[in-house]
Amino acid sequence: MKKSFVKSATLMMVATLVAKVIGACYRIPLTNLLGAEGMGLYQLVYPVYALILTASSGALPLAISVLVSERNASGNLSGGIKVVRSSFSILILAGAFMGGALALLGGVIGSLQGASGAKIGYVAIAPSIAFVSGIAVLKGYFQGSHLMYPTALSQLSEALVKLVVGLTFAYLLKGYGVEYQVGGALLGVSLSEAVTFMVLFVLYRRKNPPLKIFVPFKEARDEYKEILAISLPITIGGMIFPLTQFIDSFLVVNILKGSLGTMVATANYGLFSGPVSTLINLPVSLSLALGVAVVPHLSKNRQEHDLYAIRLKTSTAIKLAVFVGVPFTTAFLTLPNQLLGFLYGSLSESEIALSAELLQIVAPTVLLLSVTQICTSVLQGLKDTKSPIINLLIGGMAKILSSVILLYTVGIKGVAYAQLIAFSVTAVLNLISVGRLMGKNGDVIKNSGVIMLFGGIIGVSLSIAVAFGLNMLYLMLVLILSGVAYLMAVLTSKVFTKEELLSLPFGHRIVKLKKSP
Repeated sequence: MKKSFVKSATLMMVATLVAKVIGACYRIPLTNLLGAEGMGLYQLVYPVYALILTASSGALPLAISVLVSERNASGNLSGGIKVVRSSFSILILAGAFMGGALALLGGVIGSLQGASGAKIGYVAIAPSIAFVSGIAVLKGYFQGSHLMYPTALSQLSEALVKLVVGLTFAYLLKGYGVEYQVGGALLGVSLSEAVTFMVLFVLYRRKNPPLKIFVPFKEARDEYKEILAISLPITIGGMIFPLTQFIDSFLVVNILKGSLGTMVATANYGLFSGPVSTLINLPVSLSLALGVAVVPHLSKNRQEHDLYAIRLKTSTAIKLAVFVGVPFTTAFLTLPNQLLGFLYGSLSESEIALSAELLQIVAPTVLLLSVTQICTSVLQGLKDTKSPIINLLIGGMAKILSSVILLYTVGIKGVAYAQLIAFSVTAVLNLISVGRLMGKNGDVIKNSGVIMLFGGIIGVSLSIAVAFGLNMLYLMLVLILSGVAYLMAVLTSKVFTKEELLSLPFGHRIVKLKKSP
């Protein structure tokens, strides 16, 4: 295996981890500033925003990275630049149009969601859509050129600006009401995307020709067709789960407010979509980074008809995703109250208790989502865009149906159970699709099981520590020590092949460690 794939994946994972740590430094104090109700308003805006982003530019980085990678592999470097110039013009205009529409319709959407106070948030976040469209094009170019550091740098700049500006605005607007605080935080998102766009634009212009806002249709027609052929099915598939979250943003508050009242219903939704989802999304984002790194490499291998490299990279990516996800899943299952209490000190005991129950329910989705994302990236990199759409559609339908049923029977926990059901269905179907395309790989399933078994080191250690009533400091010490034992157990076993280990950072030292008596 060439080292470039895992090095790219490692760079993306490190950047994602740092960005998510910064994000936690943003979301945790933001939750403490806004409270459960404020986070509920914040999270009512975000699914609508995410759905628009997915519709306008969500598949563009992948589509452009595939086309640029293919052209570079055939020596047509100017063709890759033409793809970028063609897509940039139409995406900026589309993003500006959608951003304006969101700002104008924000009040109507908020009223339909049962929270008219969300209007200010929609106006504040609307400008970011145009910037994200430009970011999508530039990321696609860099990823297709196998340059992951610009994407990594953009993640860090986005997280840092959002942290500083978003928290500052939320704090300064504290005396004006929670709606204005939420608007201030979301304005920080818009400014972070503006800065990130400028960072990527400057990096692009260092060695490339200027980009145009208006490109004649005839000049870019062929590129539009290719981009649309790849991005349309991926966009449809990518919209399924944002669409379910969008539907949740209408369902949850409107269903629960009949028995709980609007304020409590919004607060409950804020607990699930805020503190709980923030913790779940950290390890899942690391797997997404793996997927971003693997797609252009798989596209290149497909062009070269190198089935061995495709199977090897797919196997490595899935095992790495499980390897990263297991410790987080175990910690969420064994320490939900302690983690949430430590991170979200402003929440009441009852809010911590409810959040802990929700976190335990959805903890397995860390692994399910990680596997789903890797399999989706593999299928898309091999130009099988149909299977992920069908699988996601089935999972999305299961989520909506189970949400409606369970919200009426078990309250806000119904959303958590529905998410667990949906991602279980999607993960299984995606694994079947990858197996059908590349042949069954019992080694991946067996070794993933071994990794999860080693995860028991962490689970047993934390369970014993909790039983003895240790405080948070000692629990963190136990978590670190058991995590090190887990790491050594996995890396010194036969889970990863010698070739895979050598492709990892410090892999040669790990191989030497395995050989030592």
